[in-house]
Amino acid sequence: MAFLQHSEWDVPGTLGTSAAHLGLEVRAYRADRGPGALPRVGTFDALVVLGSVESAADPTVSWIGPERELVATAVAGRVPVFGVCFGGQLLAQVLGAEVRRATAPEIGWPRLTTADSARIPPGPWLAWHEDEFTAPPGAEVLARTEISLHAYVFGIHTGVQFHPEVTPEVVEHWIAGARENGTLGDEEIADLRKGFADRPAGTPDGARVLLEGFLRRAGLST
Repeated sequence: MAFLQHSEWDVPGTLGTSAAHLGLEVRAYRADRGPGALPRVGTFDALVVLGSVESAADPTVSWIGPERELVATAVAGRVPVFGVCFGGQLLAQVLGAEVRRATAPEIGWPRLTTADSARIPPGPWLAWHEDEFTAPPGAEVLARTEISLHAYVFGIHTGVQFHPEVTPEVVEHWIAGARENGTLGDEEIADLRKGFADRPAGTPDGARVLLEGFLRRAGLST
């Protein structure tokens, strides 16, 4: 299973841990380093595209185009793709949807309104995004909040807007960056940290539910 990262801290996290526990080989690639850093289709059975501070709709970011082409090639070759936040947006674009600025940033631990809690548990899940995706034509919409669509399934492919992969260490790094930029207040930071303790089920368990469902739909697990 190939994971596409976009920085040192956009890591496979609990999704990678869950994949390893299921006996899958996990390999991570730095897609932000350009085409030469991308894996070739045919060298992986499934592709997970992780988050990024960049916008999938920004044409000035040079590495997004080649990565979008890789996702499109995977989709055309019926290689299952799981997109997370930025990755869910990139997959949505490939499937014919729109990525646009959300009506408001969504940073925190929202509970989702879900059409199928067995496939997309309501959470709370960590959300941290300013952009959003529309549903690809023909996709099944599975979860949303008052602000954004949060999960869709399109055949063997899945896109989510939230972050099932996060760990406290990753979020601390994101908080540090936001603190430097002055984009988060003390109350918001406290709520982000507190969210890990307040979750009823826990992100690692939820991440495994999501991953196992994705693999079953892809025909890679029973």
